[in-house]
Amino acid sequence: MVNSHIHLDFDNVKTPSSSTTGVIIPSTGKDNWDSVIACCHSNKNSHFALGIHPWFVKDHQMIDLYDLEVKIEEEKPIAVGECGLDYVKVKDQNTQRFFFDEQVALATRFDLPLIIHSVHATEDVTDLLKSYSKSRGVIHAYSGSLQQAENLLKINFSFGFGAAITNPHAYKLHDIINFLPIESIVIETDDSNNPDELVQVAERVARIKKITVDEVIEQCDQNTYNLFKIS
Repeated sequence: MVNSHIHLDFDNVKTPSSSTTGVIIPSTGKDNWDSVIACCHSNKNSHFALGIHPWFVKDHQMIDLYDLEVKIEEEKPIAVGECGLDYVKVKDQNTQRFFFDEQVALATRFDLPLIIHSVHATEDVTDLLKSYSKSRGVIHAYSGSLQQAENLLKINFSFGFGAAITNPHAYKLHDIINFLPIESIVIETDDSNNPDELVQVAERVARIKKITVDEVIEQCDQNTYNLFKIS
């Protein structure tokens, strides 16, 4: 199965389990653009995305957005990301919005999907995405409301789910997964150090959707291939 979001260049993340057939590795900023590219060059089933994570906008300047544009043009990532808004960990909302807006514009220019980090910011994320009619992508580790999910679904965004849904008491997330069409869901492990977690996520989705684990894996893999235009 395909892991749609894993940070293999982080020290705490182990090698994917043997059941993993492909991975997407998003970057977090200029300091690891080169490492995620290098991480993928030796494996045809590994794919990288380039972006500036909201946690690290304070470490970036305008020139870094230009450098990101050059990197995208030269290195041909499959997506722009990880980017977005986090109103819990980062208090400077204006700077976050500026960098996010610029990266959505880059994704639109290069016709690439976005890998979006959104924490307590789903309304602002959705409003910004609506202003770019050609934007597409995935809200990684989705944590918004069901109503917000419905609004994002209307503009054809996908939803990434990881270990949080394996908690039997994560009722809100389970209701959202039950509501969403399986065609809009991708599965991930993010920065987990448990390589078998992806299987556990697929099992939980299958239980909620009342379909088989194999059906979840097949459809979520296809969703990832379609979204990121990979084979």
